[in-house]
Order: sequence, then structure tokens, then C-alpha cells
Amino acid sequence: MDKLFNAMLLLLTLFTEIALLCSCQNASFSCLQGERQALLKLKESFSDSSHCLSSWKGKNCCMWKGVSCDENNGHVVKLNLRAGSTSWFVNGSSLRAPEVNSYITELRYLKYLDLSGNDFQDSAIPQFFGLMKQLRYLNISDAGFRGSVPRNLGNLTSLRVLDLSTEHRGSTLGLDHVQWISHLASLQQLGMAGIHLGEARNLFQVLNMLPSLQSLHLSHCGIHNFHFSRLPINSTFHGSLQRLDLRDNDLGGPVPIALQNMTSLRVLDLSYNRFNSSIPNWFGNFKNLIHLNLAGNDFSSTKKGLALILGNMCYLKSLDLSFNQFQDEIIGIYGNVSGCVGHDLETLNLDNSMISGHIPERLGMLKHLKHLHLSGNQLNGTIPESLGQLSSLKTLDLSGNQLNGVISESLGQLCNLDTLDLSYNSLEGAISEVHFATLSKLKVLSISSNSLTIKIKSNWVPPFQLEYIEMGSCKFGTQFPQWLRTQLKATTLVLSNNSISGILPKWIKELNLSLLDLSHNQITGSIPKLSSNLMTIDLSNNLISGTLTEMIGDNNVLPKLHILVLSDNRVNGSIPNSFCHIETLEVLQLSKNKLSANIPDCWRDYQSLQVLDLSSNNLSGAIPSSIGHLNSLQWLHLSNNNLSGEPPLALKNCRDLVVLDLGENALSGHVPKWIGDGLWQLSVLRLRKNKFSGTIPPLLCQISTLQILDLAENNLKGRIPYCFGDFIGMVKTDVGDLWGYAVSISAQWDNEHLTEVIKGRSLEYTKTLRFLVSMDLSSNKLEGSIPGELTLLTGLIGLNLSHNQFSGKFPNKIGELESLESLDLSFNELSGMIPGSVSSLTKLSYLNLSYNNFSGKIPEGNQLQTLDDPFIYAGNPLLCGPPLKKCWDDEHHQGKKGNAKHNPAEKMWFYIVIMSGYATGFWGVVAALIFKKSWRHAYFLFVDKCKDWVLVLVALKMASVKNLIKGNRTDE
Repeated sequence: MDKLFNAMLLLLTLFTEIALLCSCQNASFSCLQGERQALLKLKESFSDSSHCLSSWKGKNCCMWKGVSCDENNGHVVKLNLRAGSTSWFVNGSSLRAPEVNSYITELRYLKYLDLSGNDFQDSAIPQFFGLMKQLRYLNISDAGFRGSVPRNLGNLTSLRVLDLSTEHRGSTLGLDHVQWISHLASLQQLGMAGIHLGEARNLFQVLNMLPSLQSLHLSHCGIHNFHFSRLPINSTFHGSLQRLDLRDNDLGGPVPIALQNMTSLRVLDLSYNRFNSSIPNWFGNFKNLIHLNLAGNDFSSTKKGLALILGNMCYLKSLDLSFNQFQDEIIGIYGNVSGCVGHDLETLNLDNSMISGHIPERLGMLKHLKHLHLSGNQLNGTIPESLGQLSSLKTLDLSGNQLNGVISESLGQLCNLDTLDLSYNSLEGAISEVHFATLSKLKVLSISSNSLTIKIKSNWVPPFQLEYIEMGSCKFGTQFPQWLRTQLKATTLVLSNNSISGILPKWIKELNLSLLDLSHNQITGSIPKLSSNLMTIDLSNNLISGTLTEMIGDNNVLPKLHILVLSDNRVNGSIPNSFCHIETLEVLQLSKNKLSANIPDCWRDYQSLQVLDLSSNNLSGAIPSSIGHLNSLQWLHLSNNNLSGEPPLALKNCRDLVVLDLGENALSGHVPKWIGDGLWQLSVLRLRKNKFSGTIPPLLCQISTLQILDLAENNLKGRIPYCFGDFIGMVKTDVGDLWGYAVSISAQWDNEHLTEVIKGRSLEYTKTLRFLVSMDLSSNKLEGSIPGELTLLTGLIGLNLSHNQFSGKFPNKIGELESLESLDLSFNELSGMIPGSVSSLTKLSYLNLSYNNFSGKIPEGNQLQTLDDPFIYAGNPLLCGPPLKKCWDDEHHQGKKGNAKHNPAEKMWFYIVIMSGYATGFWGVVAALIFKKSWRHAYFLFVDKCKDWVLVLVALKMASVKNLIKGNRTDE
């Protein structure tokens, strides 16, 4: 035993001596003085606010972070200044310099150089990199370079890794010549993602000349199909390649056949191109693939492609076919697959690919599956029991389908599951504790928008700690779920539309929430104090009362708040000045409450507020001018209050405004000209039902993006400016471009609301607001003719010019407004005929032309046949035709038309009857005079007396005329 102990002690001593010797040797060498000075010069050139190079001091530069030396001679051979979380840099930190310092060339033995992720402020890639011929590794990706990649990088013939990639979409880094790449015979990895290669037509011919190339990254390079056209079909491009990234380019049609011989590939990414064929059968040749990404294309079919993928690619671990346009039961094909059947598959993503049918039971055979994404499709039927056998499953996302039936209790056995998303389906039945029995690792639970009933005991203690909870539109009963109190790691809680009533529990403040959505319930009481970590609060459409002061307090108790939505409640009192201290606020929606007093004038310090909605309250006073300091403001709703005075001039500074809604107030003065002289992004201008006077300023025509213009119920006079035909936003276009800029800036449109009078009714638009195009100038004192230029606005859905003093004729080209659904010209002084082009308005469902001076016949045909209410044309006495009285010429025409239909026999009898009547009348009189002598003498005596009376009367009149003529001559 003692011998063993002594031996171990001797061995330990020997190891200690060796370690000390190695330590002394390592400490003995240091970098050369010239190279140390070069590194210090390089350090001086950087702006290092995060002190990333704080270790660069002392004599031994080989001990500095990011610097490695050759142990034999002390030369610096490796310099790793990679920014970001994957390096020794502090997460998010980077170095800045106007350019790369040329002293780096003094490191003559440098083999490894990584400057990626830093900021060289749009300088050019230095030419002197081409002089560092000893380099084997060069990574300058995402380093802020621009211009052309220098050709002399072809001198670096020892390079094995070259990464020039840039992830910045606005990058102008380009490559006008690629021949130099062929000189890099030792190159194994080449990254040029984000570099424009659209003009390099011989790109793949050059790359085919690199015998050792294994990894090629060419995403977002502007590559087209013609880049492959110069490669022969039997090309071996590229026999040694293992990783190929061509995502986000301009490739379309079928997959280039030049890729079919790349059978050594292990990673292939063709995502987000424009391929619109079926997945080719020759994909089955890629038997070594581990990762295959075909997402974001227009693949329309798989034919045998999916069968070959799952049957032949035995090493495949991830398959992404999401965001395509498969319109067959793509998963159903899986049932006929033979071979290895995706034995190693860990990730299967078919999100938003238009697949339909049932989820097959055989998916349960994929024992190694960890992530299953099938959301956003048309899958129906029930969730198969076999999914409960996927014991390795971590993510199960079946959201946004048409699944029905109950949720199987077998899902409660997925002990490794951390994400479960079954939201937006038609699932029903009860959810109980059994469904969560072994889900101890669950972090994300989303079951919103189904018909589920939650039957969980109030004293239940869940086995998990959720971070994301979304259970909207579920049936909880009326009580707030008590088991949520245990979820102390939850950051998101969505319980909207759950019929929850009563006051909010005080313990909700104890949850570490950043998002709280309890909208569309029956929650009562005042607003409680909430967690200071909250960034989003939505308590809209409840019965909450009390004041905002009770929630916000006098101090900034919600310092991180970005979104606050309290619309449609019973909140009263004033808006506290403490809102001015929430500098992070982006969305403030307090509409449809009982707020009163003035709007506080405290908005000067807000830099991030984008949405301010105070509509439908009892606010009074003037609009504070400090709102004009909200430089980021895009939506401003102050309608349906008691605001007075003129809109402040300072609002013209809000140049990003998309919606300006000041309707239903007591605002006065003229329509501000400054609206058209700077608010050029406006899509909605609503000044309805105020006290504005004067004329409509033609400057409004400069807002070409305008799609909703509502100036109704004011005291405006004068004419409609002819330039109203210049509103490009009211011209019909593709739905994707309809809201152009407005749609691109935010998803706020989905939460917007606006009340407009369309089809004779006040309609509130919410999610469909972005598609509304209308002009309402009704109930003013406008006059003159209706400009024909309005017929250029082919996107108009509603046009209301009623209750004005317009005169003249109906615009002849009205039929060109092909999108028009509602047209109201009633109560004006318009005249003339209604043009026949009105019948071309095939979408018209509401028409009011009453109380004008229209005349003539009402047009017929198409949609007008369904508009048969006589009130449409009331108050136009000279109008005729259906649905009013028949026109005279119609009756005459119909008479002629009816006679023309009589046959010859009817005509003969008609003439016989007429002649008989004539003969009877004639001979009845003549026969009486012939056979009755006294009647004959009396008759002729009467005729003689009438003749004498007429002659005497004529003679007297002639004598009177002659006397009158003589008298006139005497006067002369």
C-alpha cells in the first residue's frame, strides 16, 4: 500500500514539474517588437467604446485577447477581432474605424484574419489585403465595406476560407469580375452572400474550377437562371461541394438541371426564390443530404418528389417546404413511401404551403422528430393519436388549419414538448389536467380561437412553468383562472374573449409579464397597479371604470410601456400629465370612454409615439400644439369629442401622419392649407361634422396618397377643385399596392377603426379599413358643376356629394368608376339626362339621385335593374321609366309595336267595324234629311243663318281695320 502511495506521489510530482516547465517555456516567448507596435497602431485606429481591446497592453502581445502567436518563433499568426456574441467580444459590441489600418500588413506571418461584424464606415475593401499572401483564413463579412471587391484577392492562393458576405440589404458591395476567384485553388469555403453578382454570367464556370470547394454561400446575390446556362447538362458542378446556399435570389421556373449531379451535397438551401415547378424527381439522388430548405417558393406539386425525399434521404435531419403552393394532399403521399422513411428526420416544416387533407397517422413513425410545423394550411379532420408517440417532440405547431374534434389526451405524454400551438382551428371538447400530465418542459401554450372548454380545478398545480400563454376565446367560466398564479416565468398572457367577469386579482402584478391581453371580457372595477415590466397592455372592450390616475399614478410606474389599449370601457376623469413621463410609449388608445376636461399639453418629449387615439370621449378645449412635436406620429384620432378652435399649425410637423381624424367636433376656421403642404403620407383625412368654412384648398391635391377624404357636414362653399382627379390613392390598383406606404409601415391597420357614411348608413370599418376608398363632401354649400376629373378615380367605392348646390349635368363618364358601390348625388340642382354609362357600374348597390332636376328616361340594364326603389329618383318630376311612370314615347312605341303584332284577320275585322260605324252614322243623318222634309228645311235655314252671321262679322272687322289704318296715316 505504501509503495502504491509513493508511486502515485512520484507521478504527481513529475506531472507538476512538466506543467511548470511548459508554463515557463510559454512565458519565455513573446511577440516581436515590430508586430507589437503594428497591433498598437491598429488599436489606435479603432473607436472602442465597449473596451473590447482593453487587454491590449503590456509587452507580451501573444497574451492579448484575439491574438495568437506561433509557439516556435513568436510571430503573430492569428488575429480574431470578430464582433458579436459568437466571439470573446461583449455581446452587441463592435469596433469602428474609417478604414482598415495598413499597419496590419506588418504582421507578415498572419494566417488567420477575422474582422467580421465591425464597422469600417462604408470604406472600400483595402487593396493591401491582396499582399497578405500567407493568409489561409480571411473573414471580413458584415464589416461595413462597400464598392467593388478588389481583384487582387486572387493573389491569396493559400486561402482556404474567404468570407465577404454582407447581410445588410442596402449594401452596395459588388463584384464586377469573378475570374480571379479561379486562382484560389486551395479554397474550401467561399461566402459572398449579399454581394451583387447579377452581371457575372460566367460565375458557375469559374466556381467549377475550384477543385477543393466544399461550402458555397451565395444568398441574396441577384442570381438568375441564366447563370447556370453556360454549364453543360453533364457538368460535374460541383463534385466536392457539400454545402450550397442559393436562398433569396431571382431563380425561377424549374430547378436548374445543372444541380442534379451534386450528389455529395449535405446542405442545400434554395429557399425564397421563384421556383414554380414541381419538386423534380432527381432530388432523390441527393442521398447524403442532412438539411434541405425549399421554403418560400411557388412549388405547385411534389409528384414523386416528397416520396423520394423521405424514402431515399436516409440521413436527412431537417426538411423545410414552408410557404409554397402545394395543392394536393402532400402529406398523404407519405403513406406509400418505402425505404428508410425519414428515419433520422428531426425537423419537418410545411407551414403555409396550402396543403390539405388529414394529418396521417404514420407521422407517428418518425421517432426522432423534434419539430413539426404544419400551421397555416387547410388540414382537416382530427389530430391523430399517433402524434402522442413522438417522445422526442419539442415543437408541435398545428395552428391556422381546419382541424376539428377533441384534443387527444395522448399529447399529454409528450414529456419533451416545450411548444404547443393549436390555435385558430375548430377544435372542441374539454381540456383538463390530463392533457398536461407529463408536460413538465412546456414553455409555450397557444390554444386560442377554438371552441374549447377549460375544466381545470382551481387548486391545480401545473407541472410546468409557462413563458407564453395564449388561451383566447376559450370557455373558462366567469372566474379568473387561479392556477395562473403559479406561472411566475410567464411573460405573455392572452385571455381575450373568455367571458371573464369581476375585478382583476391583485396577484396578477406578481407575474413577470411583458404582454397582458384581457380584451373583450366583462372585467369590472378600477384599473389595478400592474407589473412595471409590462410593455403591452390591452384591456379594451371591458367594463372597467375608475380613472387613469389610479393605474398610472403620479410617478412613472410603467417605465417600459410601449402599447396601452383601454378602448371601449368606462374610464372617466381626465388624462393625467403622468403620461408625459412614459417616454417609451408607441401606441395609446383610449377611445370610447368617458374621459373629460382638456387634452394635456405635455407631448413635447415623446419621440416614439406612433398612435394616439382619444376619439369618442368628452374631451373639450383646443387641440394642444405640443402634439405637433410627435415626429413619429402616424395615426391621430381625436374625433367625436367637444374640441374647439382651429387645428394647430404645429401639426404640420407630423410629416409621417397616415390618418388624421378630427371629425365630429366643434373645430372652426378654414380647412388648413398646411395639410396639403407637408402631410404627404396621408391616406385618411377626416374633418366631418365640424364648423369649417371657406373653400376647399387646392393644396389638398398634393396628397396623392389620399384614399379617404371626408369633409361632410361643414359650411364649405365654392367649387370642387379640378385637381381632385390627381388622387393616385383613389385610382384602382392591385390589392397588394392599394395601401402602398401605409400598409408597409405597421400592422396597426389591423387594429384601426373609422366610421364612414357609406350606402346611406354610418358603418364602422376595422380590419377592412385598408381597402376602403371614398370621398364624402356632402351637407355643405358647394356649387358649380361636378368636375369630370372625378371619373378618373377608378378605385372609389363610395362617392357622396349630396345636400349641396351643385348644378349642371351628370358627368357622362361616370361609368368609368368601375369599383363604385355607393353613389349619392341627392338634394342638389343637377339637370339634364342621366347618362347611360351609369348602367356600367356593375358593383353599385346603393344609388340616390333624388331631389334634383333630372329629366328624360332612366337608363336600364345590368346592376340598375336591381335598384328598383322609386325613392332613388324622387323629386325629379321630369324623369320617367322604371321604377317610375312610363315614358310617353314608350307608350307610343308600345302601341305601334302592339299593332304590328295583329294578324291580317284582326286587321280586316277592325276595318269592317270602323266602316260599319261610319256608314251607320252617315246614313242615320242623311236618311233623316231625305225622308223628313221639315227637318231638311230647318237644317238648310240654320246653315244660311250661320253663313250670313259669319259674313256680317267679317265685314265689320274689315271696316274697323280700314278705319284704324286711316287714323294712323292722319297722325303722321
